Amino acid sequence: MEKKIGILEQVRGHTYDTIYDLLFTTERVIALIIEHPTDVPFKFGITELFIGGKLAKQMERPERMKVVDERRHIYKEKTFDELVTFSRFNFEIPYRWLKEIELSKGIFQSRLRFHLIGENKKARTIQFTISKVQVQKAMDFINQVNLLKIK
Repeated sequence: MEKKIGILEQVRGHTYDTIYDLLFTTERVIALIIEHPTDVPFKFGITELFIGGKLAKQMERPERMKVVDERRHIYKEKTFDELVTFSRFNFEIPYRWLKEIELSKGIFQSRLRFHLIGENKKARTIQFTISKVQVQKAMDFINQVNLLKIK
């Protein structure tokens, strides 16, 4: 029976503004979309021209946080399989597809890379950017799964 190990929250996905929570289970990692650039459409108008795009994005932050809270609340009520299919941006990384996990530490941020060889035998790498304070937590989750493929 698949069991939850833990969640690594607020990791950056493909781009800096795509944010996931990584749910580690005994059989897989499930990437749950938390924030996506298309969640709140950016309105560029005369105001943004004068105050700047960055400041305008900060003004829409409360709206984005509402979306984040709603998603996390919904995710708590779903099964693991329902989580994977809930959003087109959610996906799973089954441990049986793993070739190796690479955790590289940087000065300000670190990277968590999953090197995969899937069912179609095609090699692929999925990368997340994590903060320095998340490195130990990520290592703990990986060690709890007993994956010997850590680089």
